[in-house]
Amino acid sequence: MHQITSEQRHYLVKLLKNLEFNLLALEDITYAIVTSGGVDVKQIVPNTMKSKLIDNLYFAGEIIDVDGGCGGFNLQWAWASGIVAGTSATKSLIE
Repeated sequence: MHQITSEQRHYLVKLLKNLEFNLLALEDITYAIVTSGGVDVKQIVPNTMKSKLIDNLYFAGEIIDVDGGCGGFNLQWAWASGIVAGTSATKSLIE
């Protein structure tokens, strides 16, 4: 990131934050899957979702090695960990 200008960084952040995807169709629930593997939970501070190895890096959802059975557990994990990671990352910018 140090090889691009501040203006280019701001443009990239704006672009990524406003990235949109248009869904063309949905598959039947029988095709629903969850990924397994990812960042080891032992490498993450659980109450902030912050990396223990890299400063100012936060994780959420399926990037983390957490998966549950059917019934919405994985969706709940994605939403809950996303809220914790996003809130924590925001607080770290303010402090």
